[in-house]
Amino acid sequence: MIEISAEIPFLRTSKLVFLLWDESLESLETWDWNEGLSIFFQTRRAGELEFRFGPPLWGIPTDTNRIEFPFVSIHNISTNKYLASELAKLGEDKTIYVLIPRSLELEARSVFARLEYLWDDKISPDRITHKFGLTGKTSSVPEVVHSNGNGIKKNSVSLPPLEILGALGRKKESVLVASGSIGSNFIEENETLEDEKSEEPDSEDDSPNHPYDLIESSFSEAETNGKENSKSDKVSESKPAEIVASPKSDEVVSGSEDPSLDGSSHTKFSLQLKMMGVISFLFALSVGVIIFFASFYFKRSIELQLRANNIRIAEIIGSKVKSDILGVVEKGRQIAITLTTQGLPEAERKLLIKTFFQNDQEFIYLGIFERKENTLIMKREVFNEEELKKSSVTEEDFHNVVNRNRDALAEAFNGQAVLLNSSPGFQEPSFAIAIPTSENGELDNALVMIVKLNKIIGAFSKKGIETTFMVNGNGIALAHPKEDLILAATDLASMPIVKSMLTNASNTGQMSYLDEELGGSYLGSFQKIGFADAGVITIVSEEKAFADVYKSQKTNLYIAGIGLCSALIFVFFFSKTITKPVLQLLTATLEIAKGNFKIGIKPTTQDEVGLLTKYFIDMGQGLEEREKVKNILGSMIDPVVVQEAMVDLAALKRGSETHITAFFSDVASFSTISEQLKSADLAALLNEYLSAMTLLLKKHEGVLDKYIGDAIVGIFNAPVPVVDHELKAARASVDMVMKLAELREYWTNNNLYSKEAQVMDARIGLNSGPAKVGFMGTDALASYTMMGDTVNLAARLEAAGKDYGVNILITDPIRDSIQGEMVTRYLDLVRVKGKNEPVKIHELIAYRSLITPSQLEAAEIYESGFKAYLNRDWAKAIQLFSSSEKAKGQKDKSSRMLIERCEEYQTNPPDPSWDGVFTRTHK
Repeated sequence: MIEISAEIPFLRTSKLVFLLWDESLESLETWDWNEGLSIFFQTRRAGELEFRFGPPLWGIPTDTNRIEFPFVSIHNISTNKYLASELAKLGEDKTIYVLIPRSLELEARSVFARLEYLWDDKISPDRITHKFGLTGKTSSVPEVVHSNGNGIKKNSVSLPPLEILGALGRKKESVLVASGSIGSNFIEENETLEDEKSEEPDSEDDSPNHPYDLIESSFSEAETNGKENSKSDKVSESKPAEIVASPKSDEVVSGSEDPSLDGSSHTKFSLQLKMMGVISFLFALSVGVIIFFASFYFKRSIELQLRANNIRIAEIIGSKVKSDILGVVEKGRQIAITLTTQGLPEAERKLLIKTFFQNDQEFIYLGIFERKENTLIMKREVFNEEELKKSSVTEEDFHNVVNRNRDALAEAFNGQAVLLNSSPGFQEPSFAIAIPTSENGELDNALVMIVKLNKIIGAFSKKGIETTFMVNGNGIALAHPKEDLILAATDLASMPIVKSMLTNASNTGQMSYLDEELGGSYLGSFQKIGFADAGVITIVSEEKAFADVYKSQKTNLYIAGIGLCSALIFVFFFSKTITKPVLQLLTATLEIAKGNFKIGIKPTTQDEVGLLTKYFIDMGQGLEEREKVKNILGSMIDPVVVQEAMVDLAALKRGSETHITAFFSDVASFSTISEQLKSADLAALLNEYLSAMTLLLKKHEGVLDKYIGDAIVGIFNAPVPVVDHELKAARASVDMVMKLAELREYWTNNNLYSKEAQVMDARIGLNSGPAKVGFMGTDALASYTMMGDTVNLAARLEAAGKDYGVNILITDPIRDSIQGEMVTRYLDLVRVKGKNEPVKIHELIAYRSLITPSQLEAAEIYESGFKAYLNRDWAKAIQLFSSSEKAKGQKDKSSRMLIERCEEYQTNPPDPSWDGVFTRTHK
């Protein structure tokens, strides 16, 4: 190579060396391609900068050990991370040589700086830019996007493999990386065509069968500026990307946008897993619904039973308690009569009282009180002497009970019965009753009785899950299974069910409530006994009441779990009979996606899957035939035309009137050259020339129409639009002339071919205007081409170049579009054969940036001479044409021809109607 950049440490054990190429054949020949690994760095712009590691250039052995990767945007961080990681593996302990043209050095350094940073983002961006010689330049070190720790993100896809090709063979490395918007950054159908040379033993050599075989893998094609935009968008909207297989190799390169072709048939959720999931979900849903409704109605049934049982218990106990209390009251009234009866002997009175207490031992105190200024005044009282002896209670204790509840007991004077808890101060639970009584026919006395709770406590003993207790009209506990609540005369009015009873006018009621003190939900019922506003209350904890429901639910869940496991096992084995053929189809699909159309599957079932397998095999055979046809077309027809035909073949067959730039090129004296060379040398010369020229045609977005021997016919702005197609056609033409000069020098220095071949020259004709473009021919056999006056004139210009001794002839439309960038010379005003209208023809000399002062001066003098020629100033014209040739410093056939024409007109002046037009009588 002409220049090698300083060695830059890159991937730890690897070494990266940039080879700056001047795009000359000499520099390629001097390099040993067996050394290290090569990367042929190529770029393009399709809205943003994209790069790839491409196939070898023309003139480089195809077995060169190289790394290839399809186009990727410099902004696609996930793919660049993958690329950096894989380069570290493939290039381990190797030197990687990156071949780049001088114009792309900055882009190449920026790309590899990004790869270095993405491979190890702990390195300072400033250090990286300094290391890669980007300090003070526009470089792009990316913002780091951290993944979930292992570099893998969700919704991931399999990237195309980074490949080593050449003498080392093909090695594919593929990993799963974060997805992102990969879009068109990976592979587009044309860019991934790899015309690999077969490595099979029966291959004759590594040279291409056709000159165009080198074009698809050309270096400069990758540098096109945005031509893919409208075309590739149109293709991507109309059809999926195709799989392009090399016709000479079993190796296949994918052209899809999501090329997960690593041979894996795994999916995120397999069909078997989905079947198991769906059936499990339906089973769990159905069983869950059954359990829910069964539990709901079971619970509801138990709740109804519980409510009925609660209210029944409250009613029964309430009725019994009321009967017991009314019996106590009635006996109390009798003893009160005994105490207040006038004229009854005292001995008999005492005997009656003693007998009463012996028969009803629960009675421990009776007293008759009268009211005086709303207070109780005791008139008579009796005690159960036997009970006093048994306990430590004294008469004073009873007086304390009366005094403590004096206000409440006084209510009896208003005609109301009073029921109180008299337990505080006693060792045993008891209750007090106060009822109005009469003496001398008036209700002016009150009977107060203190009765042991044994009289009614039996009805409130704990039975089952229910708790039954009794409260008076103030909510004070009178009877309760818990004796300590009675002895303390606990106020239960804060309980929701007690509060409901005290405030409810109804004698019976029920409610569900949350008891914060007891903790939990309860179902309560009450029954007023109809005496002193007292009532019996029954409560039950819902947790205990519904224990059977919850136990049933748990049992059902266990059964459901066992049933689900059994169903999963059954589905697991049953689903294999369905998923196995489907997985075989999936594997076969991946093989077809790789280009292997000979799939080894057969129908194994007689159902729809078996029928699908049969049709799939037929489809694979059809795709194989289609791929063969496509590969054949790819070597005969420009890929741009192939792609457009695949999008809308009917439109191309119909053709259209399009403004195009027609390109014609031909080699001068090629017949002489062909006579001097052997067929093998002639084919090699033609291949080398046509490959280099077509490469430049494609670089500037031209479409190859056809080869006619050594002639090249091209179209610009069809079948896809090309911006500034006149200027791009002019660039391609000038570049071809310059490239041919390099080839001549290369052939001369290496003494290749013949002497005539070493001075081979070419002529080019360009014209822009409307033309008919499309497939021309029969329905059975047609080719894409152009027709019309615009095309014919371009062909005439190519032929006319021989007479004027120039390489490139153009018309006014071309000249007007390139004035800012190119230098032209107005050569002549002619009437070509087959066309009546005169045409101004111009020589396209060179780029303004590359033209020499002598060339520019010669062109200006020539145009002045031609102006004098048109003005019939023959002597001045001859003098200026001679000066132009002298300024040019070499023979100028155009000037000589015009001098001869002026000399002829000096001898034989033209008619007065002469308009300066020269009529060509031959093509």
